[in-house]
Amino acid sequence: MTDFPTLDASQVASYLWPPFSMDDASLAEFQERILAFYAAHGRRFIWRESSDPYHILLSEVMLQQTQTSRALPKYELFLSLWPTLEDLASATVLEVLTHWKGLGYNRRALYLLECAKRSQAWGWTLPDNEVELLTLPGVGKATAAALLAFSFNKPSLYLETNIRAVIIHSFFADSEGVKDRQIEEVLSRLLTGISDYKSWYYALMDYGVLLKGLLPNPNRRSAHYNRQGSFENSNRQIRGLLIHHLTEGGPKDGALILSSLGRFEEERVRYCLEALEREGFVQEEGGVYSIKRT
Repeated sequence: MTDFPTLDASQVASYLWPPFSMDDASLAEFQERILAFYAAHGRRFIWRESSDPYHILLSEVMLQQTQTSRALPKYELFLSLWPTLEDLASATVLEVLTHWKGLGYNRRALYLLECAKRSQAWGWTLPDNEVELLTLPGVGKATAAALLAFSFNKPSLYLETNIRAVIIHSFFADSEGVKDRQIEEVLSRLLTGISDYKSWYYALMDYGVLLKGLLPNPNRRSAHYNRQGSFENSNRQIRGLLIHHLTEGGPKDGALILSSLGRFEEERVRYCLEALEREGFVQEEGGVYSIKRT
């Protein structure tokens, strides 16, 4: 159970509850059990102690498809280098990608940098309404909901992988192909009587971590479940290597890049290089490629 305190057998058994229903009494019982579990065994992370929108955005972006043990040192590093959104907005693409190294999914780093630049419109912070938050690059429904709940203590429907697992396991025990809109209906009902939205969603997430360590992943019964393809010999691997070569070794001639990635088909390397250029990672001048300067 990643990032979770050790529970003995009796404690584990006491937290594997029977299914719940949608009647008011059952929903209230579920709330009580989740909050009691969190009070006894909730995890503690530095970003959970903050309501600063920048801190929440940074943690949410870094934690997407990344374990907390890998995200934590990068979170602390970014805040030491760029303590505010205004500071981050002054960074270069090369600087951000260099320090992002190790987290993967490099597009997230570009989104983060662009969000920092756009935050100037709100006085170097982030807005407290969903419509405006969704205009930011890389900010979808889940990230916007997290910002509303964790930074502004506003009710929102925050649905991420651990919470999805909890709701499917607890309310759709015998169902296959559970849709997110069905889960959101349950989440909406569960907000009744909740006043501390941050603690509520952290409690759901932590219970989800417990469940996924004890049972077959309930998310496999989600209509939206997709098993991630192999990283080895994928375009993701090629893109990552290209970013690595250009951040670590500086500008490189196109022929040298193709030679250094010779184990991959030239057509695929060119395709990935051109995609990185279109997306704002890379620039090309006279056949020489480098990480974009601004």
